[in-house]
Amino acid sequence: MKESKYLALYVRTSTAHQKKGSISQQMYLERYCKQNNIENYKVYIDENFSGRLGVNRRPSLEKLITDVEEEKVYKVITVSLSRVSRSLKDLLNIVEKFQQCGCEFESLTESFNINNMHGRLVMSILGAVATLESEIAGERTRIGLQACKEKGIKLGRKKLISDEKIIETAKMTDLSVRSIAKLHGCSPSSVSRILKKHRTQKPCEV
Repeated sequence: MKESKYLALYVRTSTAHQKKGSISQQMYLERYCKQNNIENYKVYIDENFSGRLGVNRRPSLEKLITDVEEEKVYKVITVSLSRVSRSLKDLLNIVEKFQQCGCEFESLTESFNINNMHGRLVMSILGAVATLESEIAGERTRIGLQACKEKGIKLGRKKLISDEKIIETAKMTDLSVRSIAKLHGCSPSSVSRILKKHRTQKPCEV
């Protein structure tokens, strides 16, 4: 029954220097509980964890989701959506998991609640944006592959990759270091080293 469940308060900071940040987040969430006469709550804190890390790399978030799945939690609140995740895809997956388990979710500063019309609309928009981002990334990869083929660059894993091939791919495409490494079957660190040496360093994000 809902009465036997508790409210979950999720707090996250990115660095060890943000100790005051985690305290202020917790105080903000506990003030919400006091204002709403909520006494049965539990705090989950991930300190010194990036918001881009997956669930299985953040112990408190992983424990929170497990407790939600075990129907111990009736609602999760946090200060902002970025505390849960800075990855749009991961955020959508986490919120969807809450919904599947019948657990409410609310981000206080953004007045985001998946149980009202506004929250569902925002989730629809975020879902569309995530799909668009995925399609754009896929299109960039396809364009890069086509450009390499037209230039006669052979793709796939090789025993030896010349610096010239790496540099040529970097100059004629917008592919990231990771994508170039994947195309040529070598490590991202090797690509970075070659590009840095020739002063044509590419961004590391996919």
